[in-house]
Amino acid sequence: MFKIERFILPSEENADKWISFTRDTLVRGKGFLFVAKNGNKPIGFCTSSIFEMPLEASELMGSINDLYVLPEFRGRGIGRKLVAESLKKLKAQGVNTARLNVLKENRAAVKLYRKLGFKIYNYGMEKTLEEF
Repeated sequence: MFKIERFILPSEENADKWISFTRDTLVRGKGFLFVAKNGNKPIGFCTSSIFEMPLEASELMGSINDLYVLPEFRGRGIGRKLVAESLKKLKAQGVNTARLNVLKENRAAVKLYRKLGFKIYNYGMEKTLEEF
């Protein structure tokens, strides 16, 4: 993913941190990884995890952390299936609600998540501070 779309993981160091985070959640049993393959070649993946809250929470929350499908395999339902499998796994672990973040410019992903029943929960906002 880093080699194809650097805006997501803009450096190899950041990619290594992402891999370390993902491995850690998998090892601790708090994360899940589903991989789509074409033959033996990985063509997409979805990672999800159970939120670890420092405070007592009223319900167990899950997160779809990453979804990625190689550009030449998009539009074939692979992403949909990966997310659906992740949601099933989270549900099996006692999670009742799953959240995710998606760039508003990624219209295809927004459309996919809406088809899967995700709704806007809150709005994140940002401001560049060059004028201060």
